[in-house]
Amino acid sequence: MIVAPLFAVVALLASSASAVCNGAAKVITNCKNTNQVALTFDDGPYLYEDDISSRFTAAGAHATFFLNGNNWACIYDHADTLLNLQAAGHTLASHTWSHPDLTKLDYNGIDQELEKVEAAFIKILGLKPTYFRPPYGNYNDLVLQVLRDRGYQKVFIWSDDTEDADGQSVSYGQNVITSAANTAGPHMVLMHSTEPHTHDQLVPFALTAFKNKGYGIVSADTCLGSDGEWPYVYIGPPGTRDSTWKC
Repeated sequence: MIVAPLFAVVALLASSASAVCNGAAKVITNCKNTNQVALTFDDGPYLYEDDISSRFTAAGAHATFFLNGNNWACIYDHADTLLNLQAAGHTLASHTWSHPDLTKLDYNGIDQELEKVEAAFIKILGLKPTYFRPPYGNYNDLVLQVLRDRGYQKVFIWSDDTEDADGQSVSYGQNVITSAANTAGPHMVLMHSTEPHTHDQLVPFALTAFKNKGYGIVSADTCLGSDGEWPYVYIGPPGTRDSTWKC
């Protein structure tokens, strides 16, 4: 595999940011296709993503992972997990480097949070993400401006929150999922791949609940129908770990 020098990665980030999107990134709060649900997972990579992926694959489903660079774990230490998730057909997107509230940062601070994750994606996958979810769902005009300037296409919020990362019980999350599955229309469900009860309890529960109601369980780009697009910019082949792969 080819390893791009660090200066080359920085140059590619700068050029791809201006080439992808001249308009504002569109804020998405729900899927478009009424018979589909996107189950989304924030805050990884950590310990449970491979298990979640296996459960989705067994169900013929795909997930969306909004990944940090250095939150619960260093993204470079989970490079194989990212490669496995991407190979399994899941969508991988940015969730910032360190999970700050972006509305409290200036332009340069927001820009650095995005650029560092992009550099990791490029080194590990050879892809630059163009889908994004802001930590805590918080954004303002400045955040949208930086996202536009960096070429992001979509900013994802959610329609249903299991509150698994807020200390809510498994039964609470299951009730959220049941209510969503029983409500006609599309859904975009927020979960967190870092929570131990999510991967082994909420995930199988959600897969069964939505399947039983006839929903297609798909990635965020797929559930947008004609409004979706390939959520990356291709930069080159995946890299090989070197001394720059650190948090």
